[in-house]
Amino acid sequence: MARYQTRPREDGRGPYRWAHVVKTPAGFAQGSIYRQAGDELDDGEALALRGLCELHGFEIRRVS
Repeated sequence: MARYQTRPREDGRGPYRWAHVVKTPAGFAQGSIYRQAGDELDDGEALALRGLCELHGFEIRRVS
């Protein structure tokens, strides 16, 4: 289990900040100032998250 952060890929309009990935009833979301700690993701969830990030143009990094 690990925590991840995402941010939009650089497109010249940034700079973009890294935000923790949190689980919601609708799927994954970026954390906000109200929910800054990321959720632990297992290997299957991390693989699904990587696919979503590739599809929607986000960078991803593992933080723990």
